Amino acid sequence: MCFHSKQTKKAIEVEHRFNAKIETIDAFQTAEHYNGFEFPKTPVITNEDSSKIQMIHWGLLPKWANEEFDKKNTLNARIETLSSKISFKNIINNRCIIIVNGFFEWQKIGKNKLKYEIGFHDELFAFAGLYDVNNGKKTYTIVTTEAQGIMREIHNTKLRMPFTLQTDEDFNNWLQQKEVVPKYNFSTLPKLYMQQKLFKKKI
Repeated sequence: MCFHSKQTKKAIEVEHRFNAKIETIDAFQTAEHYNGFEFPKTPVITNEDSSKIQMIHWGLLPKWANEEFDKKNTLNARIETLSSKISFKNIINNRCIIIVNGFFEWQKIGKNKLKYEIGFHDELFAFAGLYDVNNGKKTYTIVTTEAQGIMREIHNTKLRMPFTLQTDEDFNNWLQQKEVVPKYNFSTLPKLYMQQKLFKKKI
C-alpha cells in the first residue's frame, strides 16, 4: 500500500513539470514526509481542470459520508476492486494525479523493518488517484496495484505499490480515463539503505 510520500520541489518546478498553475500559492507547502494517517493537504491535479494544481486532503471522504467516517480506510484504493467498493464505485470517473517526488516503504526482514525511499532519481512524478467532494471539500485516495520489479522485494509482505505515472502521456491518459500502464523502474537513495543486496549495481 502507500501511506507515506514526499514533495520537496519548489512551486515553480512543480508548475513547470506539470504545465499547470498552483491555484492558491499561499497554501502551497513542501514536505519531506507526508504521513497519510495525518490526512495532509498535498498538491493534486484533477480532471475537472488539468491546468490547475490544488492542495487537497489525502484520505477520501465520500460525498455520502459524515465526518465520523474513518478515512484511514480510504487512503488507498485497490485498482482491482474500484468498481465494487462502495467508497469508489461511483467516482471512477473522478480522476486525479497526486504530485510527489518520492515515497517510503518498509521491507520486513525477520522481526525487523528497513525503511526505503523510492522514486525516479528524486524527479517529480505522480500517483494515480480518485477524488470526491463532500460539502464542497475535495479529498482523494491513491490507487494501488500489484507490486512489480524491486517493489516485490521491498514491500515483501503485502506485495502492493502505488499506481505510478511518470510521463506527460501517463498523466493525461489517467485523467482522460484512457489505458495506462504503471511505471515501476524505480530508483532509490542509497543513504537510506542498510542493506544493498537488493541491487545488482550502484544507482
